[in-house]
Amino acid sequence: MARLDTFSPQIAVQVRPLYQLWRDGQTRQLQLVEERARYAKLQQSSDSELETLRQQELALREQLELTTRKLENLTDIERQLSSRKPGGNFGSEKVPEVIHDDP
Repeated sequence: MARLDTFSPQIAVQVRPLYQLWRDGQTRQLQLVEERARYAKLQQSSDSELETLRQQELALREQLELTTRKLENLTDIERQLSSRKPGGNFGSEKVPEVIHDDP
């Protein structure tokens, strides 16, 4: 556009308004191209970030499932232990006393 501006004084006065309209249109076309390129770059960046977030979500969901299964297993074990009759084998045997010899 700067190069076109160097020819501006040589354009006939009668044609200058038409030239100015054409020049403004060209400037807007260049701006549009730049904005589209900028948008495409932002879109690519957003898509990349979104994919990263999806991968993180997947990993967190897997971790949550594993933790939930472990918690359910522990809850089942706790239920089994609490449903045992008191005075059964658990805790009824005497533990022999251990004596340590000190030198």
